[in-house]
This record gives sequence, structure tokens and C-alpha cells, in this order.
Amino acid sequence: MQESIGQGSLTEKGEPVTPPWSIPRIWRLEEAGSCLDTAFWLASHGLLRQWDSVQTGSQSCGRGQLRRHWHSPRGNVYAALRLPLSGPFAGTAAAPWIGFLLADALCELGWPVLLKWPNDLVLTSTAGPRKVAGILLEERGKTLVAGIGINLYHAPDASQMREGAALPATALAAGQGGPPSPLPEELWQMLVMQIFSAYKKGCCDFGQWQERLLLWRGCQVRLKDAGHEVCGRLEGLAPDGAIRLRVDGLCREWLNGSLYLSGSLS
Repeated sequence: MQESIGQGSLTEKGEPVTPPWSIPRIWRLEEAGSCLDTAFWLASHGLLRQWDSVQTGSQSCGRGQLRRHWHSPRGNVYAALRLPLSGPFAGTAAAPWIGFLLADALCELGWPVLLKWPNDLVLTSTAGPRKVAGILLEERGKTLVAGIGINLYHAPDASQMREGAALPATALAAGQGGPPSPLPEELWQMLVMQIFSAYKKGCCDFGQWQERLLLWRGCQVRLKDAGHEVCGRLEGLAPDGAIRLRVDGLCREWLNGSLYLSGSLS
């Protein structure tokens, strides 16, 4: 990984895509073992500031939750975005915050996307919600990076999904009535600027996001974690990112678990 960066494989000239210094930079690679690992290497060498990112055309060792292999064919978005370790990103609310920022940005671009707590994005349609993106947060030392994979043109089939997945997958390009699908590089650049601009301008309302962008809010759901299962009405999220369920008349909170619509198979 270090050698390929030293040889300038990030772009044709070995330089990042660099808009004016005051806005985020994007390092681009044709391929990488892992976007996340590349981002941490760049950060450790002082080359990745907060809100800078890495994007690669494909990954050979991409990973999702619990280090599951992330299928990475060319044509999708594979990126790693460095986040500030301050404000909402300093604690357990970091995952839903970046999830809401990304969902809101995709909605602004014309795709009807919601956050499935805690870190999946789904595309809504008449056929029901379908997973279209995943987010993985990793912190090493004082560096926080969000690994982001978005199914732009390709989606894994059922055999490639983990056992017990709550939803099937789809791709943005497969959605009905969405905007024309851009190149992965174009989409990521638009998303970075939308996210950065919204955060810097303070256009972020955690409560309003929940009303507009939280999947299954107000519905009966099941939460599974470490062999335990609880059923309740999804009320929303706590300020620390915990999920709030109304169970037997009481509002209770959980920070971990996998969420399913009540009555769905898993």
C-alpha cells in the first residue's frame, strides 16, 4: 500500500484531486486493498485532513460490519471519509450522524433514501426498501474514518448477502424515477460537497432528520442483539444515537443491535 502511494498511483500524476484548499480533497486510486486502510495510512503521514477522503475504483479486501467481506465490483462508490473527532462525531452518535448526512445528500440529488439504524442506507420504492449503501466507522488513535460503500450500478444478489440480512440489496441506477446515474467519481464529489457544506453551515437538525429520514419510524420492529430479541414501536433516536423503542408502554434505549420490521423473516 505504501509503495503504490509513493509511486503516485493515486491519480495519473500522483496527486489528489484538489479543489481550493479550503474545501475537502479527494485522493483517487484505480484499485486498493481497502479504502479504509489507505485513508489511515495517508492520515498517519499528514496527507488526509478532516473531511478529506479516498476513493477507489475497486477493492480486493473491502470490509463491512464484523469484518465481513464487502463485495466491490467496479462501477460502485467505495470511499473513506475522515471525520472530525468533535461535536456529534466524538461519541456514539457518529454513525447515525454521518448516515443522516449521507442520506440527506442523496435525497437532495434526487434519490429517495432513508437511514436504517444504525449504519445502512436504503432506497425506497413500491417494492419496499432495499439496502443501497453501508457505512463502517473505524477509529485509530485520534483519527476517525467512515468507510462508505454505495451500490451505484451493481448490487449483491441474495447469495452474497449475510445470512439473516434484514433487507435485499439494490443499486441506485435500478431505482424508478431517480436522476440519471453519474459516474462513481462524479457522485462521490457531489456527495462530499453536499455533506461538507451542510455540516459547516450548521444545516443539521437531528430531530428533523429522524422525522424525514429514519426508516420504520412509528412502526413495530424487532431488535436482535447477541441472541436476545425485543419487539416494540420505533420512536426515534436518542441524542447519543441510541435507538428508542416503546416496549410494554415504556420507552427504552439500545446502542447496539440489528433491526427488522416486525413480521419480516430473518
